[in-house]
Amino acid sequence: MKKAFIFSVLVFFSFYSQAQRGYVRRAVRDNVEEKQEEKHQDERDKGEKAVDERMDAWDANDKKVRAGIQPFPTMSMTMELEYPNKPKNNGSISYYYKDYDCAAVMQFEKSKQSSDRIIMNFKLGKTTMLMTDKKGRKTGLVMELRTMDWAVKSAYKKEIKAIESGEATIKETSEYKVIEGYKCRKYVYDNERYTSDMWVTKDAKLNQTQLNKAWNSAFMHAADPNQSVYAKVGMHGVLIQTHMMPKDNRMDECIMTFKNIRTGSVPAEMFSTAGYEVEEMPTMRNMWDSYKQEK
Repeated sequence: MKKAFIFSVLVFFSFYSQAQRGYVRRAVRDNVEEKQEEKHQDERDKGEKAVDERMDAWDANDKKVRAGIQPFPTMSMTMELEYPNKPKNNGSISYYYKDYDCAAVMQFEKSKQSSDRIIMNFKLGKTTMLMTDKKGRKTGLVMELRTMDWAVKSAYKKEIKAIESGEATIKETSEYKVIEGYKCRKYVYDNERYTSDMWVTKDAKLNQTQLNKAWNSAFMHAADPNQSVYAKVGMHGVLIQTHMMPKDNRMDECIMTFKNIRTGSVPAEMFSTAGYEVEEMPTMRNMWDSYKQEK
């Protein structure tokens, strides 16, 4: 009995000692962290101020961009993607344009089903992703458009830089052919990774001036399409087909063709969220402000 009592006491003091050491360690850690926070508070304030300034500049620039957005002509088209060497990757993206909205519906051979829709309002700067899960539940998520079109703009700037520096070239040819009923002229784009045959039409039925102006303002953040790098090398019109041929095995050969181009009207339901449970994702500004309040 005595041995059991002694053993119990030893176990108790062992756990007590460990708990005491843990308490001391936590107290020391908390004290060190508190002192470090006090020591570096000025740097933290400077850092937060710098982020606030960048956020303000980002907001001001986005507001300026949205003010210059041009409305799309009311029209629809489908971009078919064909992979000659990997037909299982084939698919299509159907686009619907009206006012400041662009809705996209994607269908690919692999999924054998629609991925529902993405609705982008370039004037408001909002993207709505609509999805249906395996159980048939329809949900939607609204987020800032600038987190997506920033990537498009960056890629476009990279392309401009490559052409202006001579790393990539665009050459006009005298070759023509009819694609989807439109007379198209061939241009050849070339860089170190791939070559693309680009077929462009000036068909008046497509309202190319308004369409190009809207595309440039929405996707490239440039109001005047005549000032684009493509226009400067003589490429005026609407791109109907691109045949990309890679020079290495890091990319796949792909033919992208715009089909079923229709103007004048589009289905209103393409821009509707009816039947979906839609939630709005916090903006970058919201998340930053929440972080500052919680710290």
